[in-house]
Amino acid sequence: MLYTVDVNSNLINEFKKEVRENGENENEVLSALLREYLEDLRDAKELDKAIEESDGKFYSLNDVIKELGFENELL
Repeated sequence: MLYTVDVNSNLINEFKKEVRENGENENEVLSALLREYLEDLRDAKELDKAIEESDGKFYSLNDVIKELGFENELL
């Protein structure tokens, strides 16, 4: 499948130079970058949802461990 996007030529040249200098394949690097970016977008969306659903309070990990009764195993 072929995709065409409008990207600044300076950015393209910089990308090609870095990929070439590192001995990488342009398609593989672009695919990896897109996968990582999509994961970041999904993570940000999930974080926004978690913040929206939270009670606004922050709890220390040690307090949570104690509350769950795991202090002997984890602390």
